[in-house]
Amino acid sequence: MKRFKWLIAISLTFVALIPTPAFAVSYTDIAGHTDEAYITEYSSYGLVSGYPDGTFRPDATITRAETVALLDKLELYPITQKDSSFTDVLPTDWFYPYIDSAVKSGVVSGYEGNIFLPQNEITRFEAISIVSRLVRSENYNSVQLPYSDSEDIPLWVNTSVRNLYAAGVIDTYPENKINGSTHITRAEMVRMLDKAMRTYDFDTSRVSQTTLENYTNPQATATEIPHDILGYLTIESIGISKFPVKDGADLETIKTAIGHFSETPIWDGNVGFCAHNRDYKYDFRNLKNIAVGDTVTYETRFGTRNYQVTVIKPIAETDWSDITAAVEQNTLTMVTCIEEQPTKRLLVQAVQK
Repeated sequence: MKRFKWLIAISLTFVALIPTPAFAVSYTDIAGHTDEAYITEYSSYGLVSGYPDGTFRPDATITRAETVALLDKLELYPITQKDSSFTDVLPTDWFYPYIDSAVKSGVVSGYEGNIFLPQNEITRFEAISIVSRLVRSENYNSVQLPYSDSEDIPLWVNTSVRNLYAAGVIDTYPENKINGSTHITRAEMVRMLDKAMRTYDFDTSRVSQTTLENYTNPQATATEIPHDILGYLTIESIGISKFPVKDGADLETIKTAIGHFSETPIWDGNVGFCAHNRDYKYDFRNLKNIAVGDTVTYETRFGTRNYQVTVIKPIAETDWSDITAAVEQNTLTMVTCIEEQPTKRLLVQAVQK
């Protein structure tokens, strides 16, 4: 097995260890707790620790920064080398390297306005969205959720909820409601992670692979997609066939691929792309010929999605509102230059079918 990183009570003191259950873990405040077994097991593998006073504080909430610190110990494989650039996360912050690593592995993203809100308590929906990227369930689409508030689950996390429920990582909740906006506790976070790890017998090589191949897709696997490629874009109606997508909207990146706006999500939500409109092997020269209703296919390590074009319009070169906007449906937003109109850009949006 790979070696894990050990974090002592969210401090900066680390030691390396092999994650085998070779030592007993005892906290003074978990006896009889509903999640005692999960806390004990997960701790025994060196994946979480308590506080210097011997407590675990299972019912305390956990911040977004503390959550990514937990994920860092899994040493998930990076799918992009783009550094995180959130305006509220400084390189001097203790949590900066963990957030940067989590962004590179594709398991977390920020909010509109390029912020991460590291000190905010994490909600159940946010945690489910993250943990879902460690688990692959083949029948998540057909699962029937038992929660009485299932209709209130937002689109951006609906697939994640189904994936974790089908995999047995989440189950019942009080009053038969998922209450996804609730701030989760340290115990609940560990319970989800422990159940996810049980699925793969603590084999981190398998965890890393399933992170890259989330939502099984035989046409886009970890072995077929190079590490510097996010995925492949296909729009048959305008002659685009498996154009590679790389992270970054700078001129050097879009000389070699379709560029991904780093300010936008990688998979769920409003995913933003850009490209030159001529002169390069992978450009958007034919985007001007696309029509409403055309199909756009995006293949990634997370799976393959088909989208349908709904919006085609010119925008000002300084107008980022459509690119960074929150959306109700998973969306691809594509942007390129317009010939002989240097202050304008062509924007095309397609929503998931």
